[in-house]
Amino acid sequence: MKLDLHVHTCYSYDCLLSLPDLIKAASQRGLDGVAVLDHDEIDGAKRLRELAPFEVLVGEEIGTSDGGIAGLFLKERIPPHLTAEETVERIHHQGGLVLVPHPLSRGVPGRIERRKLQEILSQVDIIEGYNARAQLAADDEEARRLAARFGIATSAGSDAHWACEVGRAWTEVEPARSPAAFLANLRQGRLHYAAKTPYLVAALTIAVIAPRTLWRSLRKPAQSLN
Repeated sequence: MKLDLHVHTCYSYDCLLSLPDLIKAASQRGLDGVAVLDHDEIDGAKRLRELAPFEVLVGEEIGTSDGGIAGLFLKERIPPHLTAEETVERIHHQGGLVLVPHPLSRGVPGRIERRKLQEILSQVDIIEGYNARAQLAADDEEARRLAARFGIATSAGSDAHWACEVGRAWTEVEPARSPAAFLANLRQGRLHYAAKTPYLVAALTIAVIAPRTLWRSLRKPAQSLN
């Protein structure tokens, strides 16, 4: 299966990618499925699973007090601002898999602290070995070396926030009927990815964040007059 194991939807605060547009982009790029890792939210993933003609893994990129940790195969939303240890425990309690996204990627806000990553490595199921939005290939290479050193499975994902980003990185893995089987197959999987496009990512990020920041700043004076 050709799976993009890290995409976002408009249910993420920093993403405008609608579910129909995500379905169209994934289908055009020949993906067999995606893992939706919206920020602190799983409703988008659940809704996409109802609509999409392909596999949808329900996940969440959770903003812990120690940085970002993702869960795959989730049934319930996990709230943000818990510790890394509490978050990992809640993911596993649901029967999910712990995935650390862009763990060593410089310039990515909210990534997990390096010290904390070392502390929880024994409980991590998957390390994102390639993130198409990460600016430096060397950071992805270091993440893959870390995973290999500790025998942890790796994944590749686009971290798409726009339709044009979907499928820029994907993981080739055999189908599985359970999280445990998926993890076993992932260890034999292959990572596929395109060249880095840091300027494109920066431009797309500004295109989303700037209007929303402006809107919030304009609302504050208006609210103060009420």
